[in-house]
Amino acid sequence: MVISKELPAALAAKAQRRNWYTRENAAELLDWIEETGQRFLGVDVAQAQPDGSWLLIDEGLDLSRQTENFEAVRRGRQFIAEYDGSGRMFAPVWQDRGE
Repeated sequence: MVISKELPAALAAKAQRRNWYTRENAAELLDWIEETGQRFLGVDVAQAQPDGSWLLIDEGLDLSRQTENFEAVRRGRQFIAEYDGSGRMFAPVWQDRGE
């Protein structure tokens, strides 16, 4: 059951750039996705560059074929923990996420 499709303003405000979050805030966003029954589709990863730009890392996590949402969120948490590092940002993707 989906409780709300609207991302809470307080959580949205934690984004560093539109949909990009630090590890801690991405984990908080995954909590919201799980609690509200959103269909979790994966995570994109970006790395800060010395000139201040961001480079999208190819090894994003695509879970669009995963049918069990609990397992998808668990794998998302694991992925974020493994890929976290200095200058890393994460963009969790879920169905109906507004761009």
